Amino acid sequence: MHGSNPFSRILFISIALFVMRGIFLMIVWRGGVSFGVHLKPRMLLLLSLGLLGIVATSFSMNMFFGKSTEILGAVLLWIIYALWVISPLLIARDLISFWHKIPPIVMIILSVLWVGSGIYYGVTIRTTPLSLSNPALKKDHNIVFISDLHVESVRNRGYIQKIVDRIQKIKPDFVILGGDLMNTAKASYVEAFLPFNQLKMPVYATLGNHDNMGDSDAVLQIFEKTKIKVLRNQSVDIDGIQVVGIDDKSYRNSKKLFEILDESNIASDQAYTILISHQPQKLSKLAGYPIDLELAGHTHNGQFFPFSLIIPLLNDYSYGTYRENGMTAFVSQGIGTWGAPIRIGTQSELVLISLKKAPATK
Repeated sequence: MHGSNPFSRILFISIALFVMRGIFLMIVWRGGVSFGVHLKPRMLLLLSLGLLGIVATSFSMNMFFGKSTEILGAVLLWIIYALWVISPLLIARDLISFWHKIPPIVMIILSVLWVGSGIYYGVTIRTTPLSLSNPALKKDHNIVFISDLHVESVRNRGYIQKIVDRIQKIKPDFVILGGDLMNTAKASYVEAFLPFNQLKMPVYATLGNHDNMGDSDAVLQIFEKTKIKVLRNQSVDIDGIQVVGIDDKSYRNSKKLFEILDESNIASDQAYTILISHQPQKLSKLAGYPIDLELAGHTHNGQFFPFSLIIPLLNDYSYGTYRENGMTAFVSQGIGTWGAPIRIGTQSELVLISLKKAPATK
């Protein structure tokens, strides 16, 4: 969830920290007023910075320490997210209270509904259809594309099993996983992916930036213990469709995109070529390569307000379908979530791609 260059990343982080500190400052102030405690500006500033410190600490716990501290970090994140999504209601109440005082019970109900809707859209997976046609195809194909699973201590084997059950009902020709398989790479998470062995169709994956956090060797164990085949600057042919997977920027060791694409040995004699890139690549950068469809994720479409408004400003491709020079790119907002499973203004999704053999043009 960051931009495509260092400047946009710094801008994104700066905006995020500024907004978060403002929200925490308001929450601390409102909380003090509610209990009849009038805090001095310096104390308000320190407390709001302290809440930011809790967020940073919870991330550190999740990345470097054991399961017990990881759970504690998750609990802290849940508290922070709950405060985050409730804050717009507090602002609305302050604005409206000039004309009419809202009873506390109404604010409590609205807060519960607001947080509840965020959780609902975070854990409820919709199926997003994507229909494409090409006269070069030998036959019709159905493909399931999933990005940003973000497996961790809460989203574990049961979470993956539900996804696998859904895929089995669809019965696609093959499945593509678009990176960020784990939230932070740990050997203890590998077991969560075993349900993929229940699938009869091939499963291909590429790696994301989160897969390179923590124990990066743990990610490779997924491909040793499951039927998931990772494509690391490699291509595979599936009944006339060429699927190419490239490494995320975090794995490239300063290699340029064109070097990675050249290394992938993309054949030009295939009927149709799909490129899997965890972070979206502008189609103009793929010019000269025989690519028909690019599949990407990474952005989460911002996941929740206000990032759902900021992300499109910081990314060339943030969510949905893009077309240029006969090529198509689709960026998924992901099936999982980063942090607490909350989405506001977005929804977790599984993408069902229908490739149709179109009549040849005369």
